Amino acid sequence: MRLFEGILIVVHIVWLFSFLFRINVKVKGTLNLMAFLLLIIHLGFEGDRWQMGLTYILFILLTVFTIKSYMQKNAEKVLLEGVKNNRKVKRFVHILCMLIYSFGSVGLVTMMPVFQLPKPTGPFEVGMNSRHLIDESRYDSEQKARELMIQIWYPAEIRDTLKDMQYEPFPYVEWSGTMEFIFSVPRSLFEYLKYGQTNSIKDIAVSNREDKFPVLLFSHGYGSTRMQSFSQMEELASHGYIVVSVDHTNDAAYTRFPDGREIMNQTDAYSYSFNIDDEKDVKRRSKDISYVLDQLTIINHRDPQGLFNGKMDMGKIGILGHSYGGSTAAQALLDDSRISGGINIDGPLHEPVASSGFEQPFMFILDEDYLYIPDEEIQYTNITPAEFQRYHSKITELADFHYKEGIKGDTFMLTFIAGDHYTFTDFPFLSPLLSWNIDVNQFHEVMNKYALAFFDHYVKGKEADSLLREEKREDEFYYFKANMKKD
Repeated sequence: MRLFEGILIVVHIVWLFSFLFRINVKVKGTLNLMAFLLLIIHLGFEGDRWQMGLTYILFILLTVFTIKSYMQKNAEKVLLEGVKNNRKVKRFVHILCMLIYSFGSVGLVTMMPVFQLPKPTGPFEVGMNSRHLIDESRYDSEQKARELMIQIWYPAEIRDTLKDMQYEPFPYVEWSGTMEFIFSVPRSLFEYLKYGQTNSIKDIAVSNREDKFPVLLFSHGYGSTRMQSFSQMEELASHGYIVVSVDHTNDAAYTRFPDGREIMNQTDAYSYSFNIDDEKDVKRRSKDISYVLDQLTIINHRDPQGLFNGKMDMGKIGILGHSYGGSTAAQALLDDSRISGGINIDGPLHEPVASSGFEQPFMFILDEDYLYIPDEEIQYTNITPAEFQRYHSKITELADFHYKEGIKGDTFMLTFIAGDHYTFTDFPFLSPLLSWNIDVNQFHEVMNKYALAFFDHYVKGKEADSLLREEKREDEFYYFKANMKKD
């Protein structure tokens, strides 16, 4: 709840009380003026959002009733004309209205808050840049060249002349489109997300504190967006990485190109393939990753925007992904030897990775229930409970096998006891309802701490952090185990 939103709601509750206790009409008028001034300040500095709709409507109604009370000799005739001779009924209705408004208004703005993403902990400020890429060598289903949007976060340089630079708002366009796909509701309901604040500055200069920075690639989950883990991208960039998140067009929930064209995922949100042998989609995603790497090499050599000339260390590359993006990370390690190591965040392994594995080091970051779906949700998918149980058993066995021996490089497994599949993303920041049973900041802090330790060692080439060298670690929150085969 923002400052003036809260004050405005409190004033309206007091205003309602003034009618309940037959307070002098001048007090009502004073409250009316205060509410009006606060409303103007709120709209001017904070902006309107539909979660405040009850307050906006109540302002109009109470203004009418206040004016009416001035015009009538008896202020008790203001409300509820049908019960004006029954004080008990009138008082009951007043109290009921106050309760409905109080819980409704406070509940809406609290459950759908205007939020600030957590501050990155690294020494660098964070810059952000978007790119539109067109792969003329591949075609989408409509026989058009494959187009991709990528988002780049990077260590930034803030000079004295740029102290007034503003952080970018939360990417509500991509998120509202994603929410429309997932929940089948109008994206306008999520337009309020534009008031959320990030820690990224658009198109600011890359830091000169280091000659060049290693590159990390990120692959989003099925039916999600390249913006899904904005806070994690900022955290990694603040520690000296250029982080590139790829929108896998058509597989992403929603993609918007610079010319205004929009592509919405045309499948059902629950149509995810529960077949580890179905490698077609993950292979296409892996090709997206390799193509993006090719383009980053070109941009690094001669950036048409002048930002990244020589600033990317293309000899130091890592990858991470969430859910189906974790599957993509594993496949990309198998397909592209330029990538030094990867992290799978709560995603399954598909073929051919499931059978062959790969050579590079790998970290599994999983939820304890590892992609488990309860029976009441399985009814929305394309499989039966029995089929899902077989699938779930298989992916769990594969994760354990590849942690122990199927992957030739060092392997690690970080398993969270609390949270769920979406706690790994920015979803919990959108509403307390999505994080009521967990400290989401602590969850992300632990996840990012281990991810940084992994990439610092296997991409930057630093000495392995003590976190990685602990053979086992248990906490009330998570447990960790390491299998350093080449140490």
